[in-house]
Amino acid sequence: MSIVITSEGMDVALGRMQDVLEALGGKGAGIAIARALNRSIQAAGTRATRIAKTAYTAQYDELRASLEIRRANRSNLEGALNITGRPGMSLIHFLPDPDVPQPPAARPAAGVSVQIKKKGARHPATSNVAGGSKSFIIRKPQGGYGVFVRHGQQLEMLYGPSPVQALQTADAQEQVVARAEEVFPERLQHEVDVILSGIVGTGR
Repeated sequence: MSIVITSEGMDVALGRMQDVLEALGGKGAGIAIARALNRSIQAAGTRATRIAKTAYTAQYDELRASLEIRRANRSNLEGALNITGRPGMSLIHFLPDPDVPQPPAARPAAGVSVQIKKKGARHPATSNVAGGSKSFIIRKPQGGYGVFVRHGQQLEMLYGPSPVQALQTADAQEQVVARAEEVFPERLQHEVDVILSGIVGTGR
């Protein structure tokens, strides 16, 4: 899923500064708008992460890693916040119990339990494929730990939701765009001031 944020969506702020932007010329105005737009998209990404964080128990850094910013530039005043729709995040990030690998004799009879949502119940981690073992935690070959089940000789790592699922509602997406629009005017003024200060300094 991608939330596109353009300079057209910030038309009120652009209208208020039209005279100043015209005085900067096409190149200067484009630079100022693109920089302000990119900072606004970063703020929107933070808001998107916080929305997901209120829904899920996974850690902030893990949620943030699922967001990608496509930056604007002076010739393309359009940026986007790309929210990956991967299968999900490893269940190891959703408060597993136990939270460390256990020897076979100490594994819970019902398997590992997890809590996906902040206000949700704890439940056993299970596979969607019938016939698997109870879940357990082991180290992955590439490092770190995961929650697994065994199907005969095959291991399956279990996943929870992706942050994209918390951002699929119209209300959540409107909050993300609104945050970008809130930040844009202040950042645009700042970027214009920076460029103007450079022009004045060069002229001295």
